[in-house]
Amino acid sequence: MDEKSKLVYRIIFGAIIIAGVIFLSFKYMLKGPPFVKVLAVGLIAAVIYLVVSFIKSKSKPNE
Repeated sequence: MDEKSKLVYRIIFGAIIIAGVIFLSFKYMLKGPPFVKVLAVGLIAAVIYLVVSFIKSKSKPNE
């Protein structure tokens, strides 16, 4: 498998993970107390950062 198709699969898989986390977080964010809402927003931000960081690190050529 060449690098371009690997990158496409990583982006698609990352988008699915981010969408799942956002879906589950909003499910609990609407019912919970303010503390849970802040934690849910932090969880969304952390997952987006980690997924993007992982994709960027895997797409760089080995140096």
